[in-house]
Amino acid sequence: MIRRSQYRCSFKDDAKGADFEKVLDVCKEEVTALIKAGKLCNVSFYRYENMGFLYMEEIVSEEKEEGVGAENLMHALAPFLKTWPREEGDVCFAPMIKAFYQYNPEEDLDKWEHERTTAVKTRVGRVAFAFPEKVTSYVKYHKALTDEGLLKGDKYAYISLHENLFFSYFEEPRNNVNISGADKESEVLKEWLKADPESHFDRVKAKGINFLVIPCLFTVDRVDL
Repeated sequence: MIRRSQYRCSFKDDAKGADFEKVLDVCKEEVTALIKAGKLCNVSFYRYENMGFLYMEEIVSEEKEEGVGAENLMHALAPFLKTWPREEGDVCFAPMIKAFYQYNPEEDLDKWEHERTTAVKTRVGRVAFAFPEKVTSYVKYHKALTDEGLLKGDKYAYISLHENLFFSYFEEPRNNVNISGADKESEVLKEWLKADPESHFDRVKAKGINFLVIPCLFTVDRVDL
């Protein structure tokens, strides 16, 4: 099965230049090796200012399997990262909380990857800054949208939360699907629109928009190899 997850990291001031680029290459090589070994399907790493965002698709036999993990996968980058305090100890990559996804991955990897093989895809990362008092509202409605399963959007879309910051991953051109497979109007979407989506986002921080596209440091998928 495919287990999808997202992580946030914080870069030190010296996370730039030739030495930093060399370490990114080391991480990319490790990702490529683990994809070839059947441990990973996709890893995409993005940056916005001093923040990094990691999207992972791990190949596991069950949801609770230990798997590769972000800390192990990106360990070479540790000298360039600040740590986050967690109950079990400090980490470089803070797990983000799943807030929304568009589709459940198929067990068959070839089916899951099918849309990635029929078009040249751009793997997009975006960030959005929610007003702290609006975070629970956003999560409530997007969990309801996921549970309802009627809203159509890109098959690979996935949004996670850390503090009041959302990270969104999707691919273009988009292949619009939904979880249920039904072509029905979403009642939850009507409620979300009534809740005034625009009021949830701090667009000053996101340079005038809700979700801001950010640069990709590297991306590797099974179909690339």
